[in-house]
Amino acid sequence: MRETLSITQARRKLTEVAGRVQRAGERIVIQKHGKPVAALVAPSDLAALEALEDRLDLLDALDALAHYRTSGGTSFDALKGALGT
Repeated sequence: MRETLSITQARRKLTEVAGRVQRAGERIVIQKHGKPVAALVAPSDLAALEALEDRLDLLDALDALAHYRTSGGTSFDALKGALGT
């Protein structure tokens, strides 16, 4: 289960909270005016999230390439014209 702290609580307990994240891998959500604004996570969790984002970006690029191969592309000049530049 993750803990939720206000920004004020997180500021007061930052050393303790950072230690819990580091040692136990806890995930701590920080709220401002009752709304989540940030989260403290272990570096391994951040690395996993970034790897997932990279994978999704790669899949998007592969989809775009497949679409280009089946539908053709647009010339640079036509693209510039469409953008009004």
